[in-house]
Amino acid sequence: MPESRRVKLTKRLIKEALIELLERKPANKVTVTDICTLAEVNRSTFYAYYEDVPMLLCEVQEELISSLPSSEPLPIVFGSLGKFFDRMEELFDFVKSNSRIFSVLIAQPDGDDFAERVVRAVLNRYPRNFFAEDSLEMEYRVFFCLHGFIGIFKQWIMEDFPISSREFARLALSMAASCAGLDISD
Repeated sequence: MPESRRVKLTKRLIKEALIELLERKPANKVTVTDICTLAEVNRSTFYAYYEDVPMLLCEVQEELISSLPSSEPLPIVFGSLGKFFDRMEELFDFVKSNSRIFSVLIAQPDGDDFAERVVRAVLNRYPRNFFAEDSLEMEYRVFFCLHGFIGIFKQWIMEDFPISSREFARLALSMAASCAGLDISD
């Protein structure tokens, strides 16, 4: 049964209160009382929807990840990268348009975990045979690239997006291809 408008509004107020509090302090310092006070809801209302603050935070993260654009497989044909960059630009524009929440979630002590979940959600859209070579060395290269990308992704967000989404997509793909030993020249 779908949630009523009142339930949706209450949950939105609770989530907005959490985000506002996360701008001031880490998640492990946010209390149910803090959230209820800011959202102007009773503790019993909070507990009607959420077990605790970590559960609320997890739901906020999952909703954000599930709302990422481009749910169909990303086109990646080396030699014809226009569509790939269009899709990556769309994804990074989404991140920029939701910069407040991404910045707050990335800045948390477990921000690497959140960033990795975002990246893995995107990578899950690639075919399993994305790389022609299937070896332990390639697996390590992909792992290395993934964590390097997470680092620059976080930095791009924390620096308030100093380059455009398209430039960031080009930079990220170029760096990833280089460490994976792939040639992506247009």
